[in-house]
Amino acid sequence: MRSDKMTNSKVSKLPSVNALNKDIRFLTTLLGEVIQEQEGKSFFDVIEQVRRNSIEYRKKKDAKVLLKQKKIIQSLSLTEAYKVARAFTMYFQLVNIAEETERVRKISAYEASRNGQDMSVRKIFSELIRKKVNRARIKKFLNEAEIGLVLTAHPTEAKRRTVLDQLLSVSLKLDLLNRTDFTPKDRESHIHEIRRTLEILWQTTETRKRKVTVMDEVEQTLFYFKKTIMHLVPYILDVIRSEYRNAADDEIKLNSNILKFSSWVGSDRDGHPYVTPEVTLKTMRKHRDAILRDYMETIEDLIRHFSQSEFRVPVSKELKQSVAADAEMMPKQAKQLELYETSEIYRRKLSFMHEKLLNLRSGIKPSYQSPDELMDELEIMIQSLRHNRGKHASAGLLKLKDQVAVFGFHLAPLECRDHADKIKKAFDYAGSKPSSLSDWEAFLKHPEFSFPAEMDADAKDLLNQLEMIKEIKQEFGRQSCGTYLMSMAQTGSDILSLFALAVEKGLIILKQDSVTHADIRIAPLFETIDALQAAPGVLNDLFSLPIYRSYLNQFGSCQEVMLGYSDSSKDGGYLTANWSLYRAQKEMAEVAKKHGIKVSFFHGKGGTIDRGGGASHRAIIAQPFAAPEGRIKITEQGEVIAQKYSNFKIAGRNLEQLISGVLWTNLASGQKENRGDKLAEWESHLSGLSDCSRKHYRNLVHESDDFIEFYYQATPITLISQTNIGSRPAKRKKSQKLTDLRAIPWVFSWIQSRYILSSWYGFGSALQESIGKGQIELRTLQEMYRKWPFFKSIVDNVQLSLAKTDLHIAESYSNLVSDSNLRSAIHHRIQEERNLAVRYVLKISDQKKLLERASVLSKSIK
Repeated sequence: MRSDKMTNSKVSKLPSVNALNKDIRFLTTLLGEVIQEQEGKSFFDVIEQVRRNSIEYRKKKDAKVLLKQKKIIQSLSLTEAYKVARAFTMYFQLVNIAEETERVRKISAYEASRNGQDMSVRKIFSELIRKKVNRARIKKFLNEAEIGLVLTAHPTEAKRRTVLDQLLSVSLKLDLLNRTDFTPKDRESHIHEIRRTLEILWQTTETRKRKVTVMDEVEQTLFYFKKTIMHLVPYILDVIRSEYRNAADDEIKLNSNILKFSSWVGSDRDGHPYVTPEVTLKTMRKHRDAILRDYMETIEDLIRHFSQSEFRVPVSKELKQSVAADAEMMPKQAKQLELYETSEIYRRKLSFMHEKLLNLRSGIKPSYQSPDELMDELEIMIQSLRHNRGKHASAGLLKLKDQVAVFGFHLAPLECRDHADKIKKAFDYAGSKPSSLSDWEAFLKHPEFSFPAEMDADAKDLLNQLEMIKEIKQEFGRQSCGTYLMSMAQTGSDILSLFALAVEKGLIILKQDSVTHADIRIAPLFETIDALQAAPGVLNDLFSLPIYRSYLNQFGSCQEVMLGYSDSSKDGGYLTANWSLYRAQKEMAEVAKKHGIKVSFFHGKGGTIDRGGGASHRAIIAQPFAAPEGRIKITEQGEVIAQKYSNFKIAGRNLEQLISGVLWTNLASGQKENRGDKLAEWESHLSGLSDCSRKHYRNLVHESDDFIEFYYQATPITLISQTNIGSRPAKRKKSQKLTDLRAIPWVFSWIQSRYILSSWYGFGSALQESIGKGQIELRTLQEMYRKWPFFKSIVDNVQLSLAKTDLHIAESYSNLVSDSNLRSAIHHRIQEERNLAVRYVLKISDQKKLLERASVLSKSIK
């Protein structure tokens, strides 16, 4: 916790400090005043004492201070304890707002400078030109790159929408207060608004009292599309064009595929009984309505501004013909427009476009048959303006055209996902069970299905899903449904089972032993260590089938593969998961190259380190196979969406970093394969460390008989499973087995208890054992850390997790374990492992304390 006080001193008396500290003190001072008004000074003093004890404990790590803190908290009633927790929750929310405001200030300052911020589009183009990367190569890459962001609901943002709105209001008011042109009266007015909002927040229930529904999550996701994403994408495309022009003195026609958004919210069925085909259809209808409303609002704004008269400036023949065709098709609308200036051709055209979009929303004719029709009409207007002294006015139309190119009439494709076992069960009902690749090839050439009248609910649901995909594509267009992901994929037969069912449902069309049409893109999700190790062989089997290669031809001869970061870490530990992911990507890329197939990796990352979290651009640079030829997809998971997409500037910065990382790792490729035998040697060392780490991790987590008892008593997993912060069950099945527990609650429970062992356990023992046996030397590890970005990223992430771990607090959680011998034994093992991990992280990174070179981050954690 920071040392800034929630004091009762008046805002006007605050000392002059740097901007960030000033904002923090300003907001937390207001919070302190509100709490005193609401609860009285004596209760506020209790909060202050808890705060001071926390600061003292953080500085000294003194168990006596922790004991003193426990006594205070134990003396509180349940209601009082809730209020204390609420006070600190709001405190940190306000600190986050202040830090976000400071980040926006820095982004704005860099934008105003000539050089640009590191990993900005401006900086990356400047570096590429400086390195003499061929301009034609840059342009070709930009037009072939495909960067996808996939929004997911889980883990769901815990805060209610109303709380998010109130915090957003505080953020906006704080931003306004940083302006220098306000009068004292203006400032007082905004301060009063913040105080009023904090008062309301104090009286607001932080979390939901009812279970979240899938449609709640859909609305939450649409909030960020409407608030930021819809207008962020055309902005980023414009940034790429303009920054390339400035750096290269050259123009580029940008393919909108460079940046795409899709969603799992309302379509992810894996272990989620409440996501039905009906829910997915309803979700897509909400998507369409949201994007069409936005287009219509944009056109309404353009109509207000586009007052150009044909008497003052000519328009193109094509535009006149287009308006005439609209008038003939919509005589009633044409008659109404005669009441206005007939010479204002652009306004007339925009009015007809608005009417066609309105008709599309209502499901009546005449309307647009496809987004291409709308883009063609926008292009006619853009060209008319550019050829008739209106190039500046065309910018608004180009922005809208970019939006339509990216979002179409569906906003974001819905990606379906379900479990491999469920898919195989549905296929088993078909009566045929090919046992080898040759059997599959023969079966797929002449598939025969004989589904019985009676099937279990899972099999019926799977078949209904495929029918639903066909229905959605017919109603909303081929782009409306994206990839179909198979969770826990293990073998080629798993994928071919879904392929065969898609053939049966007409989503894949076969003619003369070859696929001629496909309306479903199948991607396996490899998410356990064993599955990742088997993945290259699975792809080799699939690519060996001519019929499957003909299927991939429908998608540019490209196979999409999803990689699970959370489950692989839960299965084998952090080090082994990262090594397995690295090796799987490398070997799958080699298999694909051998068969003349392209591969696109979909990284299933979360917000925390053990779920693949961290800076995406650094991860891409560290893993040279993460974005082959610019193709990459990444999940934007529920708990980080608010952090990344609440603020337009911060959202833009995140996307620029991602795009820059993809550009850098593919075009400034000096670091890819420049280490020769040294890299091969390092990979061999890391493979050995991985095996050793996995052994130690699994020995504790999966092979210790009583570990599951310790876990359920020493972490709040039971409470987390019961909270109303998400619509999906915490477990795939009702059991106490770790294999049935989802990775997200697994990770969250360790974070809450401050063990955070899923991010580092096994790392220290692996290093001690390998060095002790002479399998690797410390100086080699130090060289790997200095010169191999991938290994450095692993060590740095372990270091960050170790810094966040607090075994004094964790021990308090472990005291909840009823068996004292079990409690002592496992806590001691974890403590010893952390000591080892800290020792070797410091030796490898040549530091005396954790985060020694990241003082700001270290201070923030404390």
